[in-house]
Amino acid sequence: MKTETKPEHEIDASTHEKLRELLGACFPGYPSRTHYKQLPHLRCLVWEGGALVAHMGIEHRMIRNGDTPLRIFGIVDFCVAEPARSRGVASKLLVEIEATARSSGVDAILLFADDPRVYLANGYQEVSNCAKWLMINEHETLGVAEKPVDEMMVKMLSDGAWGDGVVDLLGHLF
Repeated sequence: MKTETKPEHEIDASTHEKLRELLGACFPGYPSRTHYKQLPHLRCLVWEGGALVAHMGIEHRMIRNGDTPLRIFGIVDFCVAEPARSRGVASKLLVEIEATARSSGVDAILLFADDPRVYLANGYQEVSNCAKWLMINEHETLGVAEKPVDEMMVKMLSDGAWGDGVVDLLGHLF
């Protein structure tokens, strides 16, 4: 298997087609494009031969946790193709993105997960904060939402602790 991390603007049309197929296979009802709400900044891609077997989108942004601004990587649309599951691919990508985050001065990695098992096994914690974000649907801004989000998970990389305050995503929900 070969892993590569590329900025979104360097992804070619052929890879976008493979991404669209993988995202559609892994997430029933996913739009027929390569992003859900907004384009990620980076994409971590895992290839086996010519087949794309895993994808992790990375948002790089500032957020606010209570009164504390944090530089984060947000994980979005993380998936592994059915034939490549249970082979450690997801954990390998999480380790790689954590190393990149640490070397880049990122304070935390944040994500929203329906199934937390792989994240819990890799040192993430479930947090229950009220979150505030920009509501986007089909490339249109609808307003700002603020409500509790139960699927939020975080891995702190800096010395600070995750707080109980409102998490202002300073942008869309990824």
